[in-house]
Amino acid sequence: MYDARQQYQQQSVQTASPEKLIDKLYEAGIQACYQEDRDQLREVLLELVKALDMEQGGELAERLQSIYEFCINECATGDLDMIRELLEELREGWRKGVIEGQPA
Repeated sequence: MYDARQQYQQQSVQTASPEKLIDKLYEAGIQACYQEDRDQLREVLLELVKALDMEQGGELAERLQSIYEFCINECATGDLDMIRELLEELREGWRKGVIEGQPA
């Protein structure tokens, strides 16, 4: 059962658009907070930073980078509930601003 689920998830990631991948990263970060998996959360946050396009993103990309870096610092010993809440808000904004605006 685990192999089938892992295979499905891997295929889902390989075929997802860049916009959907960001959504999946938010989901993974939120789940890591619930599971108190600081290592996984840190990996997700680093991937979110790497995904930023600082040239095209301008001020928004800079603000997101600041939020992600704050979360990375807090991840070490800080409040995971606060990080989870931030990621949930960012995920909702991403879904409303990017995912829902795309053609199906």
